[in-house]
Amino acid sequence: MMVMSAIAGVVNYLCLRLLQRLKDPDVNLRAATTFSFNDFISNGGILIAGVLVLWLGTNWPDLLVGFATAIIAIKGGVEILRDARAETKKSERRSS
Repeated sequence: MMVMSAIAGVVNYLCLRLLQRLKDPDVNLRAATTFSFNDFISNGGILIAGVLVLWLGTNWPDLLVGFATAIIAIKGGVEILRDARAETKKSERRSS
């Protein structure tokens, strides 16, 4: 699991760097950037939890990383919804 998390972390980092290079991204690309960032952070947490599970011989680090991943996902979802709402309002003002 740690090897796959490391590979996924590298892929997410590369995607994140490519997405950050875009000039004036739309709401969909900003959401993709948020997803890539959240996945990158989660992969790092999985690696840390894996090391702690091996070192301590207990499963509680997995629980903490799972909880943190859920918080990160919720925060990212809220940010995307706010961004989409702001984009919709901006679009409505332009069309009025």
